[in-house]
Amino acid sequence: MNFGDKHDGSTHAGLHGPGSGRSHDGNCRYSDGELSILLIEDSERLRVRLVELLDEPGTMHVTATAETELEAVQRISEDEYDVLLVDVELRAGSGIGAIRYARATYPRDRQPLIIVLTNYALPAVRARCMAAGANHFLDKMRQFQDVKPLIVASCRPPS
Repeated sequence: MNFGDKHDGSTHAGLHGPGSGRSHDGNCRYSDGELSILLIEDSERLRVRLVELLDEPGTMHVTATAETELEAVQRISEDEYDVLLVDVELRAGSGIGAIRYARATYPRDRQPLIIVLTNYALPAVRARCMAAGANHFLDKMRQFQDVKPLIVASCRPPS
């Protein structure tokens, strides 16, 4: 797989490490009192694990899932989400296309937090995801459990 990006010197972004991603203003909407998450992941096993990890009544909820780029684009065009959790390699299409679509579609003042969670934690893939508009880039093998704390740290509840 060749994404044609230059090596940026890092392999993945941590919670607080250098290159952890583009800033997010922390002003998530908390639809109906909790964060609304779109999970873009083609592995059913991982979707189940991520829903179990992330669903916390009153705080955050996976409100929709998508297995392909087309499904992700449809979900994004139908509703607004506070957080997009995106895999790069999908059954059909790419999570990168979904990231670009979300950034181009959502109003500037309502941009979601976008976290890439992938098995392809290569510098070239990271650079391409960040260029498309991801806020954070995590390695599924090493940083799976960091997803929820990252969402909590990045999105402040309404006062």
